[in-house]
Amino acid sequence: MADRRVLLLLRDDNPEIRDPNCWQLPGGGVEENETPDEAIKRELQEEIGIIPSSLRFLISPSAETHAYLARLTDEEVKNIKKGNEGKDLRFFSFDELSQIPLTRKLKDIIQSQGKVLKSLLG
Repeated sequence: MADRRVLLLLRDDNPEIRDPNCWQLPGGGVEENETPDEAIKRELQEEIGIIPSSLRFLISPSAETHAYLARLTDEEVKNIKKGNEGKDLRFFSFDELSQIPLTRKLKDIIQSQGKVLKSLLG
């Protein structure tokens, strides 16, 4: 079902937040006394309702950014549900990413790591 696609969260349409009404990868900031691995698991549970079984660290393009990859099982896809943040969750092909409004951070990731991301998606 989600094969070769990436799951994105549509940010709230609130002018008080950075990149309102733009699509982003699920995730968020590391809280005090939390490791990046703990943070991604907490954020995914909050934002998509599951912690993927195949979650693995990919790269840290900067000190504040840590990228992870998860290949979701069919069962995990069925159990995805939007949390309290954002307006929508949806899967997109790599080619569709150029046709939707993305957060500045996601645009930067695609610009610097697009070939890697595309190869990971197949």
